[in-house]
Amino acid sequence: MQFNQHEPGFSVTFNVTAFKDTAATDGGTAPGKPRPFARRRRNRHGRGLRGTLLPAGLPASRTRSEMFEDLVVDSAERLRELWGAPLEDVEYLVEEVPDNLEALIASRSQTPLGKYRAASTPAPGRKAEPGAIIIYRHPVEALCEAPWQTRELVHEVLIEQVAGLLNIDPDTVDPLFRRFRGH
Repeated sequence: MQFNQHEPGFSVTFNVTAFKDTAATDGGTAPGKPRPFARRRRNRHGRGLRGTLLPAGLPASRTRSEMFEDLVVDSAERLRELWGAPLEDVEYLVEEVPDNLEALIASRSQTPLGKYRAASTPAPGRKAEPGAIIIYRHPVEALCEAPWQTRELVHEVLIEQVAGLLNIDPDTVDPLFRRFRGH
């Protein structure tokens, strides 16, 4: 179906079936349906689609959770350098909050900053699981007022959890223990 509209000095011709065919093939939608999210980006003033503000390779483009994970990795590497074999198979995990946070708040007990899980021995029908140290991102960040404090607190929490996992004194794990929190 073609429409022609003629006015003096102005002529418009378009083909409705051709428009419907191209809309279906280029990711567009039929009339009355919302556009998919990928097609909602703006092309302001014909300058092209907007991109990310910072390229992915720059340090400022990292999220807070990614930066926190980097702190945990740095601290875990330091502890592995100090202790070697006992921490070789230990996994370091980051979780946002503890599983039972609502119960902890209701009981007015202190929110844990981390926990450890000892390695399990293999049983019939089960694989052996390595030991794991879990650190909770939101409780740790809530105690820190500055970014440098987060690095120190992450290291102290990991030292406490390694000490619990190895069943030794935290001061033995790392001589820098309790530099941030002088308890």
